Amino acid sequence: MNSQSPGPGNRRPATTVKTVPSSKVVRNSRDRALALRLPDQRELVAAFTAAEHPPTGQPLLTWANTLAHLHRRRHGDPLSTAGIDCRRAEVVELIDRWAGTQVNEARTGRPRSDSLGMTIDRMAAAHVHASHLLHHCERVSDDRVHAAWYRLALLADEWTDLVTGAEPMRRGI
Repeated sequence: MNSQSPGPGNRRPATTVKTVPSSKVVRNSRDRALALRLPDQRELVAAFTAAEHPPTGQPLLTWANTLAHLHRRRHGDPLSTAGIDCRRAEVVELIDRWAGTQVNEARTGRPRSDSLGMTIDRMAAAHVHASHLLHHCERVSDDRVHAAWYRLALLADEWTDLVTGAEPMRRGI
């Protein structure tokens, strides 16, 4: 076979290859949709707890980790609240700007009252609060511990509804 023949090694791919922020090679629109998928609730919670080894590759998970870190700092240093809240607002804005370019609004299924960044920030705050109570209450069975983890579970369900495009179930949060 010469170099001009249409053999298997000489064919051009049917679609162009593009890269996305996660450094994953994308060959067609179906793969692109998977590459740009939003993290699920378990991935977000894991990012909130990854203090020693922050997540890499997925920008939303990195920013979620940063928001959780800022909420932990806020608990530990109440005098720095204003500066920490400014930094949180900057991270929320980064998330929203990224989402504006990467995530199709129609994919989330409905217009939302809170931005993607605000939703992640609320989840980070709830996770840090629940973890703090778990580690600092006298009894794990304390009603405050249960209520904090229940609130995080409700927010996680809300996140799942958001990323899957399902209609949210209104629960008393």
